[in-house]
Amino acid sequence: MKDKLKGLVIGITIGSMLTGVTAYAASGTSIKAVIQKVNLIVDGKKQTITKTITYNNTTYVPVRTLSNAVSKDISLRGDNLYVGKQPAIKVTQDKAASLVYSKIKKDADKYKLHFMEEGTEGSRYLIRAYENMTTHIATFGWYYVDMYSGVVYKWDLATDELIKL
Repeated sequence: MKDKLKGLVIGITIGSMLTGVTAYAASGTSIKAVIQKVNLIVDGKKQTITKTITYNNTTYVPVRTLSNAVSKDISLRGDNLYVGKQPAIKVTQDKAASLVYSKIKKDADKYKLHFMEEGTEGSRYLIRAYENMTTHIATFGWYYVDMYSGVVYKWDLATDELIKL
């Protein structure tokens, strides 16, 4: 009985320590920033009021609010922020599946893979490659195709990252 109680107390102590360490590590670095409402004025004319963040003597304004005030389109495509002229979509969703097939042709033919468009995530098409088994469907992989460049990425489940093919 004493051994069971001792084990329980040790387990609770170790669990509490791990939880405390995790919470401390997740806290990160504190910063001091000020959130304030400001008038957004373009060419001497008040357009709107928006909330901004000021940190280290730099004011951060929401880009969407700013683009609306200057009547310009805005979009985030991968690592690029476009204000004004937007890039043309070069790859259709059907073409995206063809690009994935061309990258994994050997395996696709070997396993008789099928491709399904799963929609979009940001500026990328999501394509699922799967094998149609008699009792179930086996997913071979998830692929992302950039709709502006046509670059194909495979999602690596083990590392939870996209790998350029």
